[in-house]
Amino acid sequence: MKKKRIRMIIDISMTVLLPMLMAYSLIGEKFHEIVGTLMFALFIVHHILNIGWYKALFKGKYTVRRAFQTILNMLLLVFMIMQPVSGMLMSKHLYTFIDLPGTSTAREIHLLFAYWGFVLMCLHAGTHLTAPLGKLRRNKVKVWYGVVDILSVISIYGCYAFVKRQLPDYMFRRSSFVFFDYSEPRIWFFLDYLTIMILFAFAGYLITAALMKTENHNKTGKENER
Repeated sequence: MKKKRIRMIIDISMTVLLPMLMAYSLIGEKFHEIVGTLMFALFIVHHILNIGWYKALFKGKYTVRRAFQTILNMLLLVFMIMQPVSGMLMSKHLYTFIDLPGTSTAREIHLLFAYWGFVLMCLHAGTHLTAPLGKLRRNKVKVWYGVVDILSVISIYGCYAFVKRQLPDYMFRRSSFVFFDYSEPRIWFFLDYLTIMILFAFAGYLITAALMKTENHNKTGKENER
């Protein structure tokens, strides 16, 4: 129970820090580096607590759902390592003792991986919603429908915010510079990013739930054939 509580605290902390990292120019470069360092530390602890997942990588049967989650997790691992490493190479405050060439390249990598990492992390979080939402559906189906309706509405706006905040341009290198509207109240920036987080978390949940439903359907079909 204690380990589960620690996991929850770490996951919530990472969720809170994520939109702050995306607002790096709005919160200041030094604070961005501090938040980034804290996020990386939490990420490491998160993986240590989930070391059992790595031990089971080559055990058991791989279904489509397990393959999807494994690929997603491994991509996220690579992106979350490359982000802080590239950030340290271009650091102006905490890691100035690292004096290596290639700052411009590090900046491009950091920008690209930051936005892809953001999306992948939200998708990853969504894959873990199947258990609590599945339990809610079994016990309180009306509440479940209400939650899904709310998430759907927020996700629709999240699609708009995704384009409005130019994330596709940053993810596919159509823009080398991130635009920030410094005259805009910070709250609107964070609310937009929150809806984008919900959009991809909800997408992760729907994909995982659909794959799980297909697995159960196939399993039931095979049992009926016996």
